[in-house]
Amino acid sequence: MRHLAVKLSEKLCLLEQQNGPFKVKCLVRRTPEDTQWDLILWADWFDVNERSRITHLMDALIRPLQGDDLLYFNAMITFGPKDNSRFLQELAKIQHHYDTGAYYPAGHDGLVEIPLHLASSSLVVPLGHPLIATNAASVDRLPEVAAAR
Repeated sequence: MRHLAVKLSEKLCLLEQQNGPFKVKCLVRRTPEDTQWDLILWADWFDVNERSRITHLMDALIRPLQGDDLLYFNAMITFGPKDNSRFLQELAKIQHHYDTGAYYPAGHDGLVEIPLHLASSSLVVPLGHPLIATNAASVDRLPEVAAAR
């Protein structure tokens, strides 16, 4: 699971450099028993044409995944600038706290896992710069990526 989160974080950082920030970029597990995760993305810069948006994101994020990473991946769910809900607001708060360093990884794998008590999800893993900072190959790029934000 960690490898999937790191790979997605790296790809998401590149997308942010090209297009602007995400409001939300996280993996969500629907129930505690699930082993697969949904990738939730919310951005103001998303194309209003959902088909075009999904095609672009699939090419950039999902197609490069290989092997075991795909065992943990379930679906990609995107939300555009006009979308808003209690669920998205909760995820946006978690994302903001994660991006500003309010969470500290509890486990040895560097992932921050946050319980979420909503009907549609039980656990959230925010993605982004703090996670790839623990990946030695990505450390060199962090100042460049941070400047692009």
